[in-house]
Amino acid sequence: MIRKIKNKKVTIRRIVAVVLFFAIVIGGLKTADFILKDRTDHGVKQCLGMYEQPKDTVDVVMLGSSHVHYGINTAKLWEDYGISAYDYSTAEQPLWISYYYLKEFCKNQKPKVVVLDFFTPAAFQEDHKYKYYYLAESMSGFKFSLNKIQMMIASFDWKKDVWNKYFPAIFGYHDRYDSLEKEDIEKLSYDYANYKGFYPVFQQMAVEDPYVDTSDVVAPSDKSVEYLQKIIDYTYENDIKLYITVVPYKVNAEQVTDQIQDEDGRYNWLVQYVANENAQGKDNVIFDYTLTHLDDIGIDFTSGADIYDPSHLNYYGASKFSAYLGTTLKNLYGTLIQDHREDTRYLSWDLHLKDIKAIVKANGFEWR
Repeated sequence: MIRKIKNKKVTIRRIVAVVLFFAIVIGGLKTADFILKDRTDHGVKQCLGMYEQPKDTVDVVMLGSSHVHYGINTAKLWEDYGISAYDYSTAEQPLWISYYYLKEFCKNQKPKVVVLDFFTPAAFQEDHKYKYYYLAESMSGFKFSLNKIQMMIASFDWKKDVWNKYFPAIFGYHDRYDSLEKEDIEKLSYDYANYKGFYPVFQQMAVEDPYVDTSDVVAPSDKSVEYLQKIIDYTYENDIKLYITVVPYKVNAEQVTDQIQDEDGRYNWLVQYVANENAQGKDNVIFDYTLTHLDDIGIDFTSGADIYDPSHLNYYGASKFSAYLGTTLKNLYGTLIQDHREDTRYLSWDLHLKDIKAIVKANGFEWR
């Protein structure tokens, strides 16, 4: 009897020891993962910050490429319109990542409107040789879940080398041990609740005015069409308005050497596709073809005052586009999007505004 009791105690100790061992290992991996990941402003911080937003406070979420976090000034939308918006964008974000990002976002938020920039599916097709280049920006800040596994399956095309790089996540940046700096540790205390995804840039570059040919119609890749439909269906089923747009840029410039993308042809295709969806009863989706009425926005390309590079707006350009976007969203969805400027639950947007103003001042630009 005594021997049985002793054996039970030994067994319990072993079980506890094993559990503690795995808890320490998992905890260590999580800590290493958190410290080692490169917190870039081109997707990783946008993803990390999303998880820290006060629950059910974001009314408008922006999905898409770097055009979004360069070109949509969430501080401007807050200051002038009281819109609680978040730039949930990543470098060259394809529609399959936009889809799974949207599903992840809706775990903690109930957005009234999704703003979807269509640049990536217009510019980059299945044969794009850099299609896996920016995946770290989309993957590194995204919490592990079934949703992430599904996103990886959609993104990696079952390529073994890509899976090996990003799964488990720490494999994607294990080689940062030698380059860690004090700043990496300091970033651990960053208050992501006040971060809303916007990344203002201040270089100014003169660019020719965009020219759009509205006669040519070219479909994007089959995969892009599949996930565009998934996004339309998901927003429709969840009573979310879908506003598809194009953040202004120099259309059809070479994004890849010796390759012109026919982007305007794909925007022309989108006009027809959305019209067909509307005719079938999906009245939650619209496409604002901004490139055909740039005078309404007032972006100055030729002097370079509003342009960072041919593909991106700078801070002044972002403020102009955001003023147009804020007015448009209020006109279209004014009964859905409330003005939260007097609501104490939205203090983080006040702090965000203060942070962006400080960045603008530090770079010698005027607040606009």
